[in-house]
Amino acid sequence: MSKKEEERARKAREEYIELLKMKQGIIEESELIPETGYTKIPELHGLAKFGNFVYHNRAFILVGAFLAAIAIFLTVQIATRKIYDLYVLVISTSGESELIWRYDDIEEALTKYCPDFDNNGYVKVGINFIDLSMPNAASEYASAQTMKFSSELYLGESQMFIGDEGFWEYLYGNEDALDVQIFEDLSEYFPEDELYQKTGLHINSTNLHKDARWDTCPDSINIFLRCEFETATGNQKHAAEQRDRAHTVFRNIIEGNVVNPPAED
Repeated sequence: MSKKEEERARKAREEYIELLKMKQGIIEESELIPETGYTKIPELHGLAKFGNFVYHNRAFILVGAFLAAIAIFLTVQIATRKIYDLYVLVISTSGESELIWRYDDIEEALTKYCPDFDNNGYVKVGINFIDLSMPNAASEYASAQTMKFSSELYLGESQMFIGDEGFWEYLYGNEDALDVQIFEDLSEYFPEDELYQKTGLHINSTNLHKDARWDTCPDSINIFLRCEFETATGNQKHAAEQRDRAHTVFRNIIEGNVVNPPAED
């Protein structure tokens, strides 16, 4: 064996022995690896550390900020929205009834007769329009309107209904008719020619249609008052409070008692 080969063999044995020692923990790896001139990254502190965190997590921070903004917006909307002094259902079963484009004027007219029940400095009448003109139509719109009416009926939030004569037929004039009385019998207090089915007072027998700028309002548009009827929520106290409010507004309408005149322009 030549001297060069002997030298290579000796170095190989030494490297192998050092490797074994390193594996056994006798020497550190740093003792074998020469310095390369690599500069260790200094540890960050304070604002520099925070800035580095923001930079590497900017996507998550932006998404979180967006969701937080939405949550704050919804919270503010809920906290500042006006609570209804009276909640009324306006129900149309035919486009000819004109209710579909009259409910804004009806809301304005009802507001004139509605006191500030909550004593919060303003009066707000809530109108929920429900279109039942297509009860047999197999469409998403018709199904949604029917479901909305059913939920409103059984929740009992509204104690005053305004609807056309087809509304009564919708409830009682078919094989799936309700077997309970929903509306108060008004025949003891009003002439027969002012009522529909003893429960609906014609709007045009009061000044409400004039307040709603509806001089052509037909006899087929009526106001109904809900009688005591067990609600799905079972909150009879709340239902009774809403019923008292509906009676107060109804009495103001038939007496022509404007308690909340509109502000002058």
